[in-house]
Amino acid sequence: MTLMPRVVTPVALVALTLSALAHANPQRAQLQANFQAADVDKNEQLNVAEFKTFINLNADHKLGRAASIRRFGMYTKAFKEIDANGDGVVTKEDIAAQAKQ
Repeated sequence: MTLMPRVVTPVALVALTLSALAHANPQRAQLQANFQAADVDKNEQLNVAEFKTFINLNADHKLGRAASIRRFGMYTKAFKEIDANGDGVVTKEDIAAQAKQ
C-alpha cells in the first residue's frame, strides 16, 4: 500500500499558521479579539470611547497595564500616549509600537 502525500492548500496553511500563533501567544490573540470587539464601527481604529471599552476588556482578561488604567481612570492619558501622532484614533500599529517601547 502506497501512502499519498498530504497536500496542504494555501487556505489550510493560513488557518494552521493563525491557529499556531494563537496557541503560541494566547494573550496576543485575546488582545486582537478585544480590539475587534471594541471597534464598534469596524474601521480598524479606536476612538476614545472605543479605546475605553478596549481597556476594560483587557482589564477583565488581566492583560498588560489595563487594570491599573481602569482602576485610576487614566483612559485619556493612556489614549494620548498610544496615539503618538495625535490623529485622535488608536490603531493596532499604534498599540504595537507602544508595546515595543
